[in-house]
Amino acid sequence: MKGSTSLKESDRIGDYTLVRQIGRGISASTWLAHPANAAEGKSDAVLKILDLSEASTWNMVDIFKRESEALRTLSHPGIPAYLDSFESEAEGRLRLVLAMELIEGQDLEKIVKSGKKFAETEVERILAELSGILTYLGSLRPPIVHRDVNPRNIIMRPDGSIVLVDFSGVQDAVRTALFPGATLVGTAGYIPLEQVGGKATHRSDLYGAAATAVFLLTGRNPAELPTSGLKIDLSGIVDLSDKLSAVLGSWLEPDVARRSLSASDAAAILRGEAECGVAAPAPAPPPDSADQQYAGARRRAAAPSAKRRNYPESLPAESKILIERMDDGVKVTLPRAGMKGSAAPGAMFATIWIGFVAFWTLMTLRMRAPFFFPAFSIPFWGVGFFMVKTMLGPAFSKREIILTRENLIVKTNTFGLERASAWPLRDIGSIRLVPSRLQVNSLPSKELLVEAGTRHVLIGAGLSERELQYLEIYLDEELGRLREP
Repeated sequence: MKGSTSLKESDRIGDYTLVRQIGRGISASTWLAHPANAAEGKSDAVLKILDLSEASTWNMVDIFKRESEALRTLSHPGIPAYLDSFESEAEGRLRLVLAMELIEGQDLEKIVKSGKKFAETEVERILAELSGILTYLGSLRPPIVHRDVNPRNIIMRPDGSIVLVDFSGVQDAVRTALFPGATLVGTAGYIPLEQVGGKATHRSDLYGAAATAVFLLTGRNPAELPTSGLKIDLSGIVDLSDKLSAVLGSWLEPDVARRSLSASDAAAILRGEAECGVAAPAPAPPPDSADQQYAGARRRAAAPSAKRRNYPESLPAESKILIERMDDGVKVTLPRAGMKGSAAPGAMFATIWIGFVAFWTLMTLRMRAPFFFPAFSIPFWGVGFFMVKTMLGPAFSKREIILTRENLIVKTNTFGLERASAWPLRDIGSIRLVPSRLQVNSLPSKELLVEAGTRHVLIGAGLSERELQYLEIYLDEELGRLREP
């Protein structure tokens, strides 16, 4: 019976008539279609159709809708134009339909497998065009991450121009930061290590673009090529031009921090508009000195205040704070405070308190005392849990502060349970040191207070005052930099 309700040529779906099937996935199919009202000047389209009765998980529906929403907002000659999206129901089946511009041409994988050999100048031109598309995706707010840049998803038109297709794996940078590792999307040989770990960024697409260029040069999947230090080693296989060497040298780095050449700079190099020297990948800073990346910028800040002069220029050598640069911001990972100082006796007191209240409640229940007696313990339960949260929360919670041009994101992981909160950058006020409820070695401690919307967010409990002073200035300067037009 399933075959009687499957789509076939000449079927009508929405305002389109199916001509022939172009491709087929697990649950979605792709069709060439004629518009019913072609007389009005509308041209043929490509329909991507998801049959909900064949979708094994709701994640497929989420991916399909995400692709539709992404294409709706994109406008670039190197990306298929969005035409329409709608639902269609026939013979008891509900289908989601995405209508896109028909791109004439062949994908790069088919062209290479047909025997085509690309010259270096052709590869430079293709990679320059692809860099322009990725520059556009990275300029959006939040930036769009394609996550599956590979030769099958790049179509070459008859005039030689290219189009990046299949945005089913698209993700935005903020969503990736909030919910990393949800779904692995990509093609073997074209995805970098950080994407395998579920942390794809705009620089992950740069790796896919470079791996595509390698395929065009060698005719082989990059996963089949020799490596040196986890990096694809092309020496002895092809002789690269200075332009390609500069771009691929940066973009094929397995360490995302070393993939420092921007897509716009790469396009300029490949077109001969910039010197190859700008592409030299900067050495990745060691984890314990990431704070020094912008020390020079802080020193150049105009008219430093007395506070700034008295504050440290770097984190202490033994600090466990990790600062990582992202494509469009910064991520600061704060370590757990641990059971130190007055936290241990405070936690012990909270445990004894809850134990006593539990004993009281259990005894009144076993003695079948009037309801008033066990109910009397409810406020004491509340006080006990408040003390546990206050004393043990900072001790066993790991926090990440993520700043982008759009949002401030605070992620907290306590005993494996993660929660995240986000605020628009325009709603972030001052960042300042305030006294903490936690004492260290019986001495008053401090925390950072961040004005976020209508809330006051406290971070950094258990850190030394020097670490907090450095973070106060660092985060304040990052906020100012990200707010610049």
